Amino acid sequence: MKNDPTTQTRNDVWPATSPAPGIAHWLKASLARGEAVLGIMVSEIRTPMLGALLDAAGMHFAIIDQEHGAFGPESLAALIAGFRGGVCRPFVRIAETRREYILTALELGASGIVVPRVESRAQAEEIVRYARYAPAGDRGLSLCRAHTGFRRVEQREYIARANAEILVIAQIETKRALENLDEILGTPGIDMVFIGPSDLSLSCGISSSLRAPEMRAAIDRVIARARHFGVGVGIQTYDPDAAAELVAAGVGLVSCNTDVNALLSGLASIADPLRGKAARNATPEGAA
Repeated sequence: MKNDPTTQTRNDVWPATSPAPGIAHWLKASLARGEAVLGIMVSEIRTPMLGALLDAAGMHFAIIDQEHGAFGPESLAALIAGFRGGVCRPFVRIAETRREYILTALELGASGIVVPRVESRAQAEEIVRYARYAPAGDRGLSLCRAHTGFRRVEQREYIARANAEILVIAQIETKRALENLDEILGTPGIDMVFIGPSDLSLSCGISSSLRAPEMRAAIDRVIARARHFGVGVGIQTYDPDAAAELVAAGVGLVSCNTDVNALLSGLASIADPLRGKAARNATPEGAA
């Protein structure tokens, strides 16, 4: 996915119409048209119904988190299978830059990978090598697997299609990554960079709020340089108003929550007012 580097701004626009269920790689094409997509980070929920649940909620993607979550290959396989036939697309944030992590996620049918703590061109090139088939990379080849829907495919056609459709995302979340930003963005085969405000704030010694001037300056720089290189930008946030501003500025992929926070905050929004009303209605102790 390469956005037009001549585009300076764009409207806050989501996909105009919902794609038909089962079109596995609609999301990358939508991003290439300048549309923004909305999703969630998943670190705890492991029901095979997750894909259907997120489809019902109108999410465009889920990032299944192996970095901070406890998803091994078996649970990853069950989760990704549950997205098959739906609109919402599964990505995997792998634990670190290693061939087996990247290969396993893609072989199980992930639509893309998110790689944490990318800090150099050498690391970005390594990611591309493991994620793309030759000649773009050196991904191991095994067909008639989950990533092909267990269908027999024509090898050359499938390799070309997979190289074009898989979304390779490098996470920018350290001071060193910002220092080497152009090297990372200029690496052929990197489709998108994903800003992690929490780790970036720790590394740079700044506030993690998207509204803080130092953080916003760092984000704006990433957006501007990504536009120059024709690379997409994504971000993790809990602030929908700030996220909407960033979408208008050029962020295309917004992870707007986590499964844990959505569950806790959703339950608290019901339970806290209910407890308050119950306390007010209770009969005072000792009253007749």
